[in-house]
Amino acid sequence: MSQYSPYKPAILSLAISQILISNATAQSSEPKFALEEIVVTAQKREQNVMDVPIAIDNYSSKDIENTGALLLEDIADYIPGFEAGGALTQSTLTIRGVASSNISSGGDASVATFYDGVYLPRSATTISFSDMARIEVLKGPQGTLAGRNAAAGAVNIVPNRPQLDEQEGFIKLKAGNYDFQRWEAMVNQPLSDKVAVRANLMLNKRDGYIDNVHTGGADVDAKDMLTGRVALLWEVSDDTRLQLNADFDDSDNGPAPSIGYSDFSHNRLPTSGVIANDVINGQETRDMYSVGYRLEHDINEDWSLAWWTNYRDLDTTNRQDEDGTNHINRYLDTDNIETSELLYTELQVNFANDRFKYVGGFTYSSEDKSQVTQINTNADTGANLATQVSNGLLAAAGAGFSIDSIWDPQGWAMLTGALNQLSGGALGGPLDQSSASYNGVLGFLYASPFAAQIQPFSPILAAGFVAPSYSGQLFTEEVRNTGEFVNWGIYSDIDISVTDNFNLIFGLRYSKDEKDFTWFNGTAPLATALNQERAALAAAGLPVAALIPQATNFLSPLSQQGVGLVTDRVVQANDSWSKTTGRAIAQYRLTDKAMVFASYSTGYTSGGFDSFVVNTASQPLAPEEVSNIELGVKADWLNDRLRTRLNFFDMSFDNRQRSVFSADPNIPGFSAPIIISGDEDIDGWELVMQWLPTDNLQLGLVTTQRETSSRYAEYIDANGNTRGGDQETADTLDEYTFTLDWAWDLAEGQMNLHVDYVFKEQQFDANDPGYLPEYEMIENFGDDRKFLNARIAWRSQDDRYGIALWGQNLLDNRYTSIPGGLAASSLAAPTVSLTEPRTYGIDLEYRF
Repeated sequence: MSQYSPYKPAILSLAISQILISNATAQSSEPKFALEEIVVTAQKREQNVMDVPIAIDNYSSKDIENTGALLLEDIADYIPGFEAGGALTQSTLTIRGVASSNISSGGDASVATFYDGVYLPRSATTISFSDMARIEVLKGPQGTLAGRNAAAGAVNIVPNRPQLDEQEGFIKLKAGNYDFQRWEAMVNQPLSDKVAVRANLMLNKRDGYIDNVHTGGADVDAKDMLTGRVALLWEVSDDTRLQLNADFDDSDNGPAPSIGYSDFSHNRLPTSGVIANDVINGQETRDMYSVGYRLEHDINEDWSLAWWTNYRDLDTTNRQDEDGTNHINRYLDTDNIETSELLYTELQVNFANDRFKYVGGFTYSSEDKSQVTQINTNADTGANLATQVSNGLLAAAGAGFSIDSIWDPQGWAMLTGALNQLSGGALGGPLDQSSASYNGVLGFLYASPFAAQIQPFSPILAAGFVAPSYSGQLFTEEVRNTGEFVNWGIYSDIDISVTDNFNLIFGLRYSKDEKDFTWFNGTAPLATALNQERAALAAAGLPVAALIPQATNFLSPLSQQGVGLVTDRVVQANDSWSKTTGRAIAQYRLTDKAMVFASYSTGYTSGGFDSFVVNTASQPLAPEEVSNIELGVKADWLNDRLRTRLNFFDMSFDNRQRSVFSADPNIPGFSAPIIISGDEDIDGWELVMQWLPTDNLQLGLVTTQRETSSRYAEYIDANGNTRGGDQETADTLDEYTFTLDWAWDLAEGQMNLHVDYVFKEQQFDANDPGYLPEYEMIENFGDDRKFLNARIAWRSQDDRYGIALWGQNLLDNRYTSIPGGLAASSLAAPTVSLTEPRTYGIDLEYRF
């Protein structure tokens, strides 16, 4: 365990400040940079971020421009303690090491995401940054004002609103290698002195970063996204404003790349950028739209009301390769098909005078959702697995040999001959490779003395003992879930100015969640056909067992646990959870530019159900509960030339919900994603600094460190290793981002150079799920991650024209994850994820 000290950030801050002061140069007569007031709405009202006693980070429209950010995953390096990744339709958000369990539709995220004040469903937690005002990341439980599922924190995505007093617009093009194009347009048009409309449209296209050499294979990781929004603002009176808005998202992306690291993948060089994926009809799509309104009314100088409602509808698919190979007898893919209809409304009342600020309200959301999770393999892979089982049977019977494949004529003859000899001639001798022969041997196995030995392998045998004539045909297993979720809450929060410099803040929220959820297991078409064939053979008097287990569920044996998931049977569950959460904050202003605060806050994520483990119908996932102690300081120093935001935190989670890949040692089959619960304690610090050594130069530092102690129930990872248990594990992670902005005048305009360097400590060891020592041979495996990005831009004096050159990951450093995945245990075909390569391009902009 590292020597962790809470004084590290304070010493670091002081040392950097002294170095920067001693090296400051003369100021320019025409300042290009200044520490500006940043307005946020983290406390349901507009405030300067430096006055908000919350650990909050803001990502502005200028930041989006400098980094080319499109989605939440693109801003993670610039916000301490925040991470985002995964598929567009199954994005995982992480705050302070706490990731949302965003696989099962029966659970909820630990990080709540809001778009223009409206809660977003799990398949829409990341939305393209088109015409954004800012993104706010609130860290630590936000159980009072954000409420629903904000146990680890909340993200506010804030689009620009229509302006009554300004006609403006822009057209932007961002283009680069990998045939990258991003077109964006916006217009804000006042229609009268009381009505204005604002509309934006963005098209984002790009080829994949990885070359899929499989003949006819999908263009993996290709992007094709179209998104837009229109908002109409009507100033009904001097006291009343009404906004109507609608947005849409139409994404048709290629499947995620499945980068294999096995003897069967295209190569064992994950960083080569070349793979062979044979997924059938691979794609990731999202068809989404929403409509809503926001009504605001000022009752008098102190009191105001706001009421907003939004309806969002979406359909998604996400079919991708899981084995990282193009071997026909090692085929595995998955598809996640979801629909969601979410209605959200919030009624809010505000009061503010010189001594008191109050915000209270009521929230309600209702979501109807469905999820179809498919896992697909083929008859060839089934025969491969059945061969493995057959060799185990031969070894147990002392046959003294093994076979390469039950589909190999010689192997089939050896197997049937051995079975006949071992059973005293009961099989009747070696058989041909007709479908009847395969079904006859399967029936013989179930009726023979070997039945007890093969019972755990029944699903694999039922699927795998098919004739070679079935080659290429798919087994499709699916679990269908539906859910009806209702959440409502009542909250109150008061900010009391005890003195001019000392404030006390108290808040409470009562939340109630009600969930109805169902499971239904569809029958695989090939399995149905095989059982019909076997029934016909049995009726004809051939040696076929009367009752042969269906092939359904041989891919996902975990779904057989508990009450059992059977074909043509719907399993239903319903439950409800409630919780009162809150916060207490003491805030003291040292000067008009510096303040400190101490807070205690609690949060809650409701219980739920695991889409893939049906026994959660009777044993639902327990609610996730968290408490947090936070100390913070925010200050502008050196005549407004140095800004620091420093936070210390200590978070304790009960029943933290976590997604893992698990294999059941008692039921052979593929590993499967499940949700486990445990307790975690997380403590650490975060530091954000900005310094203006001259009027033309701005430097920044973002850094964090944390330690985590975890206690989870035991489970078996994808490689068959036991993980979790009562032991405590502690990790210390260090990461930082340095930024530099330098501006100067040139050719009737202004130049700006933006550079950022990102460092992330990487720790892979034997305690990590799926870790094997042999993985140390992978290039850059376990190395600390280092990225260098830069952008140089010119903008005309009248701000109408702009041009820029940019590059991301200029060092072209590539890093992988620990190999694992669904096919790791059963097919010996683990896969890895890979960071993006070097990209570069040009930006063009015209404003009017």
